[in-house]
Amino acid sequence: MEPEILGRLKKLSKLSNRLAKLLLDYNKLKEDALKNGYLLDKKLTEITKIKDQFEECELKEFLNKLISKEKEESEKIKDEFRFRFGQELKKLLEKDGLILKGQYPIMRIGLFTLKLDFEFGSASLYFGPEIEKVRTKIPLQTNLIYETIKKVNENLKKIGFNLTESFQRLLEAYKRAILLKKKTFGDRILLNEVLTQFVLLSQPKKFFIEPKKENFQEFSRMKLGYLLYQLKKGGFTRQGMRLYVATFDATLNKLRHLWVPENEQGEGTHYAYISFEK
Repeated sequence: MEPEILGRLKKLSKLSNRLAKLLLDYNKLKEDALKNGYLLDKKLTEITKIKDQFEECELKEFLNKLISKEKEESEKIKDEFRFRFGQELKKLLEKDGLILKGQYPIMRIGLFTLKLDFEFGSASLYFGPEIEKVRTKIPLQTNLIYETIKKVNENLKKIGFNLTESFQRLLEAYKRAILLKKKTFGDRILLNEVLTQFVLLSQPKKFFIEPKKENFQEFSRMKLGYLLYQLKKGGFTRQGMRLYVATFDATLNKLRHLWVPENEQGEGTHYAYISFEK
């Protein structure tokens, strides 16, 4: 038998097996089509790629008709999904006292922004108005998005800042930062530079004995933004702490600004510098 024929048969067998598996997966997803609308769409794209590798034949013609029919149905499913998505997510969030505001694709939930990508079937979660990325590529499943928001929100709220201790640590971080920049106490300095020193001051003793990843205690920009909000709310601005609003240009560079909430409803201000008075 000609080697060319054997090669074509092997290729056909391999493609057929892959196609059969994809079709089985597709049918399983269709059992809950509304929930899996975007996964069905992705699976159809995979099926199309395999189908295009077949030579012209009756099977390929059948697949073309099948894919065309399923794509039409998929669009209807996705339209229905969009309609229900916001309603379902709103109900879940209301259980925790969180209010969903805004319009697709940008939704606001308390201190967070949820950006929906219906084309690729995923969502991104930000702290503030699309400032600090918290999670990306979250599948568009209301339960999963709800659990993600709930967990991040609870973790942020349960940090349990000792405000007096945190204020003193922030002041010490400011002193270190101005010393490195050869500035005078009372001069303003970038919040990001103070954050670097604050992180170092927050490390446990074991980190300095053995400075490896598992001994490192992270302190994100989001946490500092929330800490500054708590300090402002707690009246620590009366103890000499002063924040300086960032210019528009500064907000384009994450190294030159930090978003700080003004309330739990997500209103906030971009600050660039901090200083302390004696």
